[in-house]
Amino acid sequence: MKLKSLFRPKIIAGIVLFGIIAGGIWYAQLSNRHKAIVKTTLLHGLRIIDHDWEISHSDSTIALESPDLLVDNIYQSMDGPQAILNLELNPEDDNLKWITGFKTEVFREGTYEHNNDFLCHTNIDFSSGIHYQNLKLPKRINVRYPRLGTLSNGINEVNFPEGFGFPITGKDAFIIASRTLNHNIEDAFFKVKHNIEFRIEPAEKQLKPLVPKALVLLQDFNRDNPDHPERSDDPNLCLPLDLKNHSFPDAEGVRLAGHWVLPKGEHLYKFDVTYQLHFEEDTTIHAMTAHLHPDAQRFTLYDLTADKEVYTIECENYEEKIGLKNVSSYSSVEGIPIYVDHQYELQLLTNNPSDEFRDMMAVLFMYVYDREMDEHLQSTNYLN
Repeated sequence: MKLKSLFRPKIIAGIVLFGIIAGGIWYAQLSNRHKAIVKTTLLHGLRIIDHDWEISHSDSTIALESPDLLVDNIYQSMDGPQAILNLELNPEDDNLKWITGFKTEVFREGTYEHNNDFLCHTNIDFSSGIHYQNLKLPKRINVRYPRLGTLSNGINEVNFPEGFGFPITGKDAFIIASRTLNHNIEDAFFKVKHNIEFRIEPAEKQLKPLVPKALVLLQDFNRDNPDHPERSDDPNLCLPLDLKNHSFPDAEGVRLAGHWVLPKGEHLYKFDVTYQLHFEEDTTIHAMTAHLHPDAQRFTLYDLTADKEVYTIECENYEEKIGLKNVSSYSSVEGIPIYVDHQYELQLLTNNPSDEFRDMMAVLFMYVYDREMDEHLQSTNYLN
């Protein structure tokens, strides 16, 4: 009798109602980012919106179309819904290929033109173990962070100069994480898709290999009270965001913040990134891009030893709304020399005109000539 009583309609309805209330209370306490994760998971899992990635190959491109992502709120940088894809190119193909560029376009439903306002970032990571094992260079496995690059608000395309590329094989594997953004539309309720494309060249092109280097501008923070610092705290300390996912060690192994609250007004941030370069010899930079957030003005790689700028990325912000309209990039056959015995610094100029919440991240992606890889590929049968 007791068991049967558990299945009475009123009891079942009570249990369901309790679950809904408890779930609602739990959901209401989540951050905006985690609410986006829950909503996206449910919408895709229940097949309410398109939940599949579409993948197509040709001789010259690999094209990806993301699932639908629902924009239903203001989503600051790093907060919006995202789609993640574990991409295996072609496990049956061990031939060498070259990636010579990649881009992301975000389309609001019913439109056919890239909308920069809804691109937070597209991170493109490659599997270090698979990549270097395929290229028969296992000593590099897990030695460097394997991010090919990031496309983001204001810069949605990377192009390597003529004659250069990033070598891969068909057996390589990637993790694509593409997140949407909405700084400006408060009553939003629409879907977007992210279209991602890689440009591919065959091994016969015999291009010069590039290796990506990511330099992160980091800031120190109050370790005793990182989330609620006092006004009397050192003004050089930042108010960090998401230390779990966006803190990284400095040269001494002390973890610093890579994502922080941007104070009002103009600020110049500086950080020595020499220890992040890991160069073993002099080389040349042939492409540069940056991942930045709105209110960034200028982002400079500075040679402390030579006391001069190496290169400055200029940022154009929208005047009538929040967002980066354009972030410049660098691509050159000639390249810029960079020296193993020099010290280098990142310098970021920002200007936050608002009293409202604004945040900042600053990552410089450099693509440098990889002599070791070049000689290695020449000595194997990949280019023969």
